[in-house]
This record gives sequence, C-alpha cells and structure tokens, in this order.
Amino acid sequence: MRFLLGGAAALGLFVIAAPALADTQWYVFDLRRQQCYNSANSFSTEQSIRGCTDVISMRTVTGDGRAQAYKLRGDRYREMGDYERALADYNQVIRMRGDHPGAYYRRAEVYLAQGQYDLAMADAERVIQTAGDTPGGYRVRCEIRVAQNGDLDAAREDCNQALEINSIDTAALAARGMLNLRGGANQEAWSDFDAAIFNGRREARTLYGRGVAGIRMGRVREGNADLAAAEQLQPEITATFASFGVTP
Repeated sequence: MRFLLGGAAALGLFVIAAPALADTQWYVFDLRRQQCYNSANSFSTEQSIRGCTDVISMRTVTGDGRAQAYKLRGDRYREMGDYERALADYNQVIRMRGDHPGAYYRRAEVYLAQGQYDLAMADAERVIQTAGDTPGGYRVRCEIRVAQNGDLDAAREDCNQALEINSIDTAALAARGMLNLRGGANQEAWSDFDAAIFNGRREARTLYGRGVAGIRMGRVREGNADLAAAEQLQPEITATFASFGVTP
C-alpha cells in the first residue's frame, strides 16, 4: 500500500509538472522567436542572432519557420557587415525554399556591397521576375547600374519604378539622387537626398549628396555642413563620389 501511495504521489507530481514544463518551453520558444524577428527593435543585433540560431535548432519548428529564421539571421549578419555569414544563411534559405524572393533580394544587396555586380544583377532579375510588384529588385538593379556607370537611362527607369511602388524607398531615392547629380539636375538631386534623409536614411552617402547639390545651388553653408557630417561618418566618402565624377 505504501508503494502504491508513493507511486500515486509521484504520478500526481508528474501531472502537475508536465503543464509547467510545457509553459516553460513555450515561453522560451516565444522569447527566441521575438528576438529573432525583433520587429520592435527591442533586442540587440547579437541577441537577435542568438534567438534565430536557437529557433533554427528547435526540432518543433516547421520548414518554413526555419527558412525564415535563416533569412532573418542573414539580415542581421548583413547589417553587421559580416557578408560571408549573411551569404551562407541566404544560400541556405534558397536551398530550402528556392522561390523565396526575400533571400534573393538580400543576397543581391550583399553581392552589390561586395562589388560582385553580375551575381547581384542575376539575383535582382530573379526578384523582378518573381515579385515584380515589390520595389526591391528594381532598386537594386538601379544601384548596380549606377555603380557600374552603365546604362544610366535604364537605371533611372528602374529607380522610378521602385519609387512608383514605394515612394519612400530611401535607397532608391539615394540612387536616383546620384543620377540627378551626375546629370546636373541639382534641385531634383537635393530633393531626392533630402527625402531619403527625412525618411530615415541619414548616412554618409545621402548627406554628402545633399551637400553637393546644396553647394551647386548656392546653399553653401548648408551644403558644407552636410559634407562635414558625411565625412565624419565615412572619411572616404569624398573619394567615393569623385570616382563617379561628382564633386561640389
């Protein structure tokens, strides 16, 4: 009888403990998922990467969920400038879900940053073919053409198409701003760079571009302030613009 009572007591504890364990597992999963998605920017990049890594390792996560975790972790690595790890994650997404336009789009951005223009163009074309109602493929193709100093009329068409889909695509605004500077359309260039900055892309390229346009328009004091701010963020930005034939 004592043995039976002891067994019953143990069973009772197990029944009580099982829901508690399930609650703990759900809490851990939900926390890792929130870290990985980081939609409200509540976590650091490192925490987000850690969350995605844990989600990827969970056996209960579906194939689509795991692919998305790889993609999001790749995005974090890309933001850090760790392009090799970003590429590894995007490649994994494409192996798992070959029709994932987001992975092709982000991989195109990495290839563009690395100067691998042919690979970037192939991915941008894939995005346009599979998700032509989104701005990313057109915008990246515009940026590639600007970087290669190639068909600038086609580049403008791509930037315009991206902005028709999303009027505040800040990267497309910055790319078109560069085209306007090179074409001597300084007021249009200033407007594009200013809109990009206003909508959150306050970086060396947009500040320097707005500064050049401002100086050319006679707004010398404002322009010089933008140039100084841009050079503080990225000392080589003057040389970068000069390589495109763009000077104040």
